[in-house]
Amino acid sequence: MTSKSNTMRKFFSLLICAVAAVPMTALTAHATGEAFFYFPKNAVMTDQEFDVSLTFSADSEIGSVQANIAYDDSVIEFVSSDNASGGGGVLTVNGFPDSPSSEVSFNFTFKGLSAGDANISLQSCQIYSPDSELIGSPTAYCIITVGSDKVETQTETTTEKTTTTAAPETTASNGIPDKGVLTALTVDNGELSPAFAYNVYNYTVNVDNSVTNVEIEGTTASPSDYIWYTGTSECQVGENVRTITVTDVDGNATTYTITIIRASQGDQQQTQTVTKKTSSGTSSETSQNANVMDQYKKMLNTALAIVLIVLVIALVVILIWIKGKVKGRKQDK
Repeated sequence: MTSKSNTMRKFFSLLICAVAAVPMTALTAHATGEAFFYFPKNAVMTDQEFDVSLTFSADSEIGSVQANIAYDDSVIEFVSSDNASGGGGVLTVNGFPDSPSSEVSFNFTFKGLSAGDANISLQSCQIYSPDSELIGSPTAYCIITVGSDKVETQTETTTEKTTTTAAPETTASNGIPDKGVLTALTVDNGELSPAFAYNVYNYTVNVDNSVTNVEIEGTTASPSDYIWYTGTSECQVGENVRTITVTDVDGNATTYTITIIRASQGDQQQTQTVTKKTSSGTSSETSQNANVMDQYKKMLNTALAIVLIVLVIALVVILIWIKGKVKGRKQDK
């Protein structure tokens, strides 16, 4: 009876654990996000506009989506989007569903520039719930093929569209656009690489592991420009992507991307270890040299003592010999 009772207890214990594991498994699998590109499968022509759709889905209701999209601006050109701004190879995406939903899609219009393959990739993506809790950080990419054939006729709609990569008007004095760009960009830790220029859109900043916060500040060409920052000033170990988007009164936008690279603590520890080893080696060599000198001194002192004893004995022998000679001469007389 006791054996059967123990067996039944073990069975019920396993059953309870299995039942308890079911909701835990569902909870672990909950709140995940995915992203998918929908794009033309066939090659598009040069000067032809085409649409790319990016769909985000999750296991729960989506509140908002923030992300960056990188694309090859030597092959394709960004034209417009209701949920993105930028140019020069980087777009900043910020949007949310029109109604409560676990899925949301954003559309982007591009135009073929030159023959080749253009990679469009989703980067630094964060999908948030309505309560601002992070659901997921998916990645996705697609490849657009642009053929060498050109579109012979342009529609009126295409002619009227304003692209975000169109160069703003420039001032006569220094050649810098008078709106829609940054005229200065600074960081409070590290240095921009390369040096800032209004028409350079990607920068890298390297900081030590001890730096946990980096503030960036941009100055726009015109007081009427709208400036928008993305990313947080807090720096994790590794790459931290920040963007500054400048939009002028005509809707033209320019995005600058700053990648802040914080060194790992292991790199500094390794440097300190090497320094300690070098210092230790120097101290060891100094100690060894001191020991050798002490040995030489001891040997020299011993040799000097032996020489001194030999000299004393020799002197005594000489004195005894002289004394014997003197006595012998006296006796002879």
